[in-house]
Amino acid sequence: MNKRVLLISLLASAGLFTSGVSNAQLNLKQFGIGGGDSSADAGGAASSGGLSQLLQTYVGANQQVLSGQSSLASAMGLSSAAGQAQQAAGLLSGGTPSVSQLTQVGSTQQSLSQTLTQAFASRASGASGASQAPVNKQAFTDGLASLGKGVSQYSSLQSGLGSIGQMNPSSLLQAGMNPQTAQSASYIAQSAPGQLQSLMSTLSSAVQFASSHGISVPSIAKSALGGGQ
Repeated sequence: MNKRVLLISLLASAGLFTSGVSNAQLNLKQFGIGGGDSSADAGGAASSGGLSQLLQTYVGANQQVLSGQSSLASAMGLSSAAGQAQQAAGLLSGGTPSVSQLTQVGSTQQSLSQTLTQAFASRASGASGASQAPVNKQAFTDGLASLGKGVSQYSSLQSGLGSIGQMNPSSLLQAGMNPQTAQSASYIAQSAPGQLQSLMSTLSSAVQFASSHGISVPSIAKSALGGGQ
């Protein structure tokens, strides 16, 4: 019982007991809390390898996304936004990122998506406030490739989220799971689906902009959109 209470506290600190939890794809019952008993054997077998792989995939996907956003921003002449993407990517280097770091990365990623989408729309409409400097087509293509790869990795992540539902609090603790890893995994399970939708929209806008401005669109960007729809 003490182990169960401990992990419930950890998950609560990761933000699972917020008002928006009911809208998340994964709920507390899927973690073995609040009803039903998952198989301890299945949970113990999946916990260490499953969560580690989940974190690695998520971090890798975000590194690709931020690299892509940085290149797209640079291509559009948005040096400040490009710098923000690079700073956020630095939070993902070395060790397991904390929930605080993941939250900051997610917030920056969302802000950059909005900035880029607005820049595409402004340039396309010929708004007077839009930068008139030529778009760096090669940098834009590079950005599409990296963003497309990141979106593809996000898509593959969705199937991995289901494995968390096989784990219960006891099996996580018995497997010796690092508390920070458990907290980070719960954050990812709650946030990744919404982040993927936002990134799909950004990638779609970027591909449309490229297509209408004579910019080469790499196949990975096209396939990422096709696979996520």
